[in-house]
Amino acid sequence: MQIYGNTFLVVGASGVLGGAITRLLTAKGARVLGTATSNESANRIPTEAAVRLLLDLENPASIRVLSDYLVQGENIQGVILAAGRVGFGLASETSHVDAARITRINYLGQAQLVAELKPLLTRSQPALVAAITGVVAEKSFPSMAAYCASKQALAGWLASVALEWRKDGVQFLEARPGHTETGLASRPMFGTAPAFPVGMSAEHVAQAIVAGIEADAKVLASSDF
Repeated sequence: MQIYGNTFLVVGASGVLGGAITRLLTAKGARVLGTATSNESANRIPTEAAVRLLLDLENPASIRVLSDYLVQGENIQGVILAAGRVGFGLASETSHVDAARITRINYLGQAQLVAELKPLLTRSQPALVAAITGVVAEKSFPSMAAYCASKQALAGWLASVALEWRKDGVQFLEARPGHTETGLASRPMFGTAPAFPVGMSAEHVAQAIVAGIEADAKVLASSDF
């Protein structure tokens, strides 16, 4: 997909990886709308973004407000899902509340947003949905059951929707990078992170994802990073 001259919505532009993707897209001539959860975190959206928007993936009403606004007033060619939270702990010790929250953020909220943006995407040809599911979409890890399940659910949902929307001209890209140094593991929603080895830089991962967009890739496996 061509980046120059197109408009992208970067969900999670206030994060380290979402911010890196935002800067790369704008450097290539794209217009970017970036989202953040709160007014405070919106200050972390790169200044290169043309518009800053609020989106709380835990709140279905917040998702509906944003999707209605975009469908009625924007022409967007790409949606990049770069938001998410991580949690740690044995499955038997993870509360239902924690599991439900991380599922809402990593899967259900993002699925709701993409589904509600279908009218916008089908009128903006070509159109793309790119999502970062991570290496956990390929294999599971101990003490990360709720997190793995939430990301694997998103991956499965995207695979089905890609088939459903193929006739509508919407392309999908799923990116599965391994551990990336975004600081996310040091701020888990619950539990304590294990001692991870040094991960990839956010800039490296962002460059691979943007290159995948330009190459019309459908999947970037963990080995592609």
